[in-house]
Amino acid sequence: MQLVERYGLVAVLVVSFLAFSLLLPQTFPTLGNVRAMINSQAIILLLALALTLPLRSGDFDLSIAGTMTAAAAVVAQLTTTGTSIPLAIAAALLLGAAVGLLNGFLVVKVGIDSFIVTLGMMTALGGLSYAITSSSIVPNLPNGVLRLARTPLLGLPSVVWLGWLLVLVFWYVYERTPLGRYLLFIGGSPGSARLAGLRVDRLKIGAFVACSVLAAVTGVLFAGQVGQLDPSVAGQFLLQPFAAAFLGATVITVGRFNAIGTVIALYLLTIFVTGLQLFGAQPWVSDVFNGVALILAVTFARVAARLSGRS
Repeated sequence: MQLVERYGLVAVLVVSFLAFSLLLPQTFPTLGNVRAMINSQAIILLLALALTLPLRSGDFDLSIAGTMTAAAAVVAQLTTTGTSIPLAIAAALLLGAAVGLLNGFLVVKVGIDSFIVTLGMMTALGGLSYAITSSSIVPNLPNGVLRLARTPLLGLPSVVWLGWLLVLVFWYVYERTPLGRYLLFIGGSPGSARLAGLRVDRLKIGAFVACSVLAAVTGVLFAGQVGQLDPSVAGQFLLQPFAAAFLGATVITVGRFNAIGTVIALYLLTIFVTGLQLFGAQPWVSDVFNGVALILAVTFARVAARLSGRS
């Protein structure tokens, strides 16, 4: 039963890939389609990993998509008006750090619920993105920005390899370092963590800052991947990271937000959405599927957390 709990989602991923491959042998299992699925989820993977930091410490961060878009807007606007790429990236990262500090301060020091704070921040950052870009698409980004995300390696762009590298880094931090255990302890019982001598406020704020900075890095890579910036895209990058993070908490280390489970859950969702689209499903089906997947993922994650706590 422990094996089923820990690796059941992996089995579902394998079975679903084989099933769609048998049903759609001419289109689904092709190398081009597999690459397309992997490439399309590179940005979502980075956001989902960033999201696990505050989730693991017991908080939400709904502002990650807004932070990503605002950072991308900064890079796009600055680089297309003559600012050097390193300076533009530094400005984007400073924006991410400022967002994380403000989120952390309002949640931890002022005591406002993280859902409310980050929801408001997401809306504010959406408006900021429009202001930075003058409410228009910024096209034709410099080649230096494009190379950050598009440089090929073994048939896949650099942004994909960076995401996989961060999965390994997050796995090591969560499973092999005291910091990973501290975040988990704080998320489970902040009061007990304080009594144990942990600097709860500093760690929770640090999780917000790290999340927002990684979201800003993702924004830089997103701008390079797409080659332009549409300030209205933030809403397209919110549901999937949450669905992947919560569904990932039902696999590998059950009841805990973890890196390996997040990437497994993300690719499982991608397989189903891609398979349905190749079957001829309408575009709105993917939104319905991701919304239902998020509800089920949160439900399964809560149930898994309670079961693991009892055991």
